[in-house]
Amino acid sequence: MALPPSLALPPVVQTARWIVRPTALLDKARAECGDVVSLNFFPAGRFILTSDPADVRRLFTAPPDDVPTATANSPIGPLVGEHSLLTLNGREHLRQRKLLLPSFHGDRLRAYGEIIDAAAHAQIDTWQPGAEMRLQPHMSAVTLEVILRAVFGVEDAARHQALRAAIEDLILFTASPKAIFSAIVGTQQGRLVGPLKHKTAAMDALLYDEIASHRSHGALEEREDILSLMMCAQDEDGNGMTDIELRDELVTLLLAGHETTATSLSWAMERLLRTPHALARLTDDPGDDAYLDAVIHETLRARPVVPIVGRTLRVPIMFGEFEIPAGAFAGASLYGTNHNPAVYDEPQAFRPERFLDRKPDTYAWIPFGGGVRRCIGAAFAQMEMKIILRAMLTRARLEAVDPTPERVRRRNITFVPEHGTMVRVGAVDRAPAKREPVTA
Repeated sequence: MALPPSLALPPVVQTARWIVRPTALLDKARAECGDVVSLNFFPAGRFILTSDPADVRRLFTAPPDDVPTATANSPIGPLVGEHSLLTLNGREHLRQRKLLLPSFHGDRLRAYGEIIDAAAHAQIDTWQPGAEMRLQPHMSAVTLEVILRAVFGVEDAARHQALRAAIEDLILFTASPKAIFSAIVGTQQGRLVGPLKHKTAAMDALLYDEIASHRSHGALEEREDILSLMMCAQDEDGNGMTDIELRDELVTLLLAGHETTATSLSWAMERLLRTPHALARLTDDPGDDAYLDAVIHETLRARPVVPIVGRTLRVPIMFGEFEIPAGAFAGASLYGTNHNPAVYDEPQAFRPERFLDRKPDTYAWIPFGGGVRRCIGAAFAQMEMKIILRAMLTRARLEAVDPTPERVRRRNITFVPEHGTMVRVGAVDRAPAKREPVTA
């Protein structure tokens, strides 16, 4: 049986376009090949991608052992480690997921609301009326502060500053050509190499120091940070997580919950500033929970931060009329599925109203993936977006420096606003009379 159609472009050209203008490549693939396409990247080879919700359902509900994750063999595999939820498969993945789930339970999530709210307001306090700025770095500062306090539970001021500096250094480096080269070489060798190795080691030393500090202080059950909850968790045999497992999951939560959420917040404001009716509605009533939720859902649909999720097939799978053979590298296009015109009218338009009358479809709205590998922090990320957006809309008046929409640009493995969401600060409420209640 023939494989899905491929773009009539050499692999090197497809790879270049994937790096420079990824969404344009995906739009071209749909226009020329339909929902299922074979992409050819250099030097990785063929990757079969679907944007059909029926295929997505089939992939996400397949037995996990038949469609294991391919992340371990991706550039981020050596960075997150072999004990990460992103790289584990089978029984070990399920064990680790069960150990982590209590940390993201609804009751626990609400306890983090005050930390998120405080971080957001502290950042807004630094904004100056009339200033022009890239919003994304400011959002990154907020989400990193949330990670350090709510996830890592860092209380010592010196360790907090050192860990923040090490993480920022690593994140900044990962966007450089040197990091891309290091990641490609490291993927082939299954380990970190070069500057990426040294910068990660510097961060790891501080993470292990924090883990040791948590253990030495004891009374972990009285603390609410996610690291403490992870350290208290035990599997069915009464075994907890080792320091290496804790490190790998902390790095996973950092990568999955820091820059990704900051980017989604940047996209939310970029889209709102170019959709006057939506911005006016939230500015007039930032406490409108239903509409704020709809804006978040529409942002994650229109601008998914991670473009694809990949699997290495151990058995054949059907994507539409095509049988994808065992051994193939296949996956779901988060961007393509979220923009499927068979599901969404005017998929390129930003219309939060589409989610006022319906909840997001499980297999047609997939910014967090799906199945047993759905992002464990999805609810945390959406709560964080809601609190931070509400704080900005309540206290600041922002406007776009350039009315032209910012294009999608690649940064590491994520899709970010080309200019980092350039805004002009119109006004800032320095003494809000009363903050809105912190809600999830």
